[in-house]
Amino acid sequence: MSFLVISSCTKNESASRMTVTTDSDLALELYETGMLAFDQVKFELAFYNLEMAVKEDPDFFMAYFWIYFMSGKSPVKVAEKAFQSEADLNDGEKEIKTAFKYMLDGQEDEAVIHLKKAVDLYPMDPYIHKILYNYQFLYMKDVEGAVESMNRAIEALPDYAITYNQLGYAMMNLGKYDRAEEAFNTYIRLSPDVANPYDSKGDFFMSTGRYEEAYESYKKAYALDSGFRISEKKAQKAMYLLENSEKP
Repeated sequence: MSFLVISSCTKNESASRMTVTTDSDLALELYETGMLAFDQVKFELAFYNLEMAVKEDPDFFMAYFWIYFMSGKSPVKVAEKAFQSEADLNDGEKEIKTAFKYMLDGQEDEAVIHLKKAVDLYPMDPYIHKILYNYQFLYMKDVEGAVESMNRAIEALPDYAITYNQLGYAMMNLGKYDRAEEAFNTYIRLSPDVANPYDSKGDFFMSTGRYEEAYESYKKAYALDSGFRISEKKAQKAMYLLENSEKP
């Protein structure tokens, strides 16, 4: 797994991409590796690296935040450790920390306000966009608001592949299947050697009754990454539906 290392561990408010506050170079490498794994939907690897990052730096607020945010049902202790962090956070991290407090309090609209402020501070940071639209889509179930945030992310970062994955599912949720297929095709184009785009496109084919294409897409995902065992199971289901749909 290659590291995607940002330039500095210190604050730099003028940077187009938010630096994360940590005193440990190793913790930073672990964090970035975890975030890259998360983008590739390798959740176990993502969690492992983030947990190792907070072991290296117990004050690493953003690592704690992502551990909590990725799972959605993390122990309260994770949130407590995040707020016990004594790190001197930059302005973007402060907005995320404030949003986090509102998330925990169930004040969703206030959380969104502060996440949008973080996006405004660092419009070229893909991870901040990701927090905002995932919170809207997965937690708030505000699909239209999430799509608006996804479109803003795509406008700023057209080559950040994972946004198209979420956009595809959001479009399916809205019944806009042409736009969903376009989004998943873009996801595949940007990440042709990653398994998840093909698994997602398989879900699209399944939802539209195109079982043979779903089978092929799931098998492609599993061929690229044998860790995607769920894709192999989905392929079996797609074949079963295909065979039974052809019976008189």
